[in-house]
Amino acid sequence: SDIRKELNEKLFGNSNNNNNGLKNNTEPIYAQVNKKKTGQATSPEESIYAQVAKKVSSKIDQLNEATLAINRKIDRINKIASAGKGVGGFSGAGRSASPEPIYATIDFDEANQAGFPLRRSAAVND
Repeated sequence: SDIRKELNEKLFGNSNNNNNGLKNNTEPIYAQVNKKKTGQATSPEESIYAQVAKKVSSKIDQLNEATLAINRKIDRINKIASAGKGVGGFSGAGRSASPEPIYATIDFDEANQAGFPLRRSAAVND
């Protein structure tokens, strides 16, 4: 229709492809259009652009909610998978809760520098 052609041109440029600018368009977006009869006063209804914008926004909100749900499930799976990577048979024992590495510094003075790296010492009897 003329309205659809005009809407496509304004929203997506003057292209003749029939995909409405959406990839994998399985669910079309509809808007209610009330044609004005001759002599009829303009109704305070929303423009077609406002209707389409609302529907697009609600679709985006639905996709965002689905994405959040998927991300929560992925986080749960990652926690379950990483729980078995602990020390020995203790799941998670000895590991930091933070994923960042732990750094340590060794301070030694000039007199002890000659003994670095450490050498094996004699056995200690218990």
